[in-house]
Amino acid sequence: MPDIRENKDMRTLEKGLSELYSRISMILILLTIILIVWFLILLAGVYIWDYSGDWAFLSLNSWILLLSVLIVIFILINFVLYYRLKSFDKKRIEEEKPKPEFIKGRKVHEYTFPKHSEGGIFSRTYVSIDEHNVLRLRILMIKPDELWRKKEV
Repeated sequence: MPDIRENKDMRTLEKGLSELYSRISMILILLTIILIVWFLILLAGVYIWDYSGDWAFLSLNSWILLLSVLIVIFILINFVLYYRLKSFDKKRIEEEKPKPEFIKGRKVHEYTFPKHSEGGIFSRTYVSIDEHNVLRLRILMIKPDELWRKKEV
């Protein structure tokens, strides 16, 4: 299991990537909106103001093709950024999962009573299940609040 410093570094890197990808995505969305507005101006120029079809350096068909290709590229870039971030997130989660523990070649299965309790003093009892598995029972003996009671003056 990675130590705390590696987890913090991974989270920091993930946060940085998330911010960078969000900025890139917002820029691409803004460019898409600008392109759509430009396309509407082109359509208005040709059909409402009766300009020629190539009044904006290219013909209307060329602009439609160019804008379509650019928007598809922007969408693909957004998908790539999204899946890269998700794959990094999955990798971090996978590395944070506890790795199986072995004692003398036997896999250790742990059970804590009461469940999810942290701190305090626990007893540890090992029970052999079979030749490949052993059960570690952790039973809370002294609660943490009993150990560190506030002293009243």
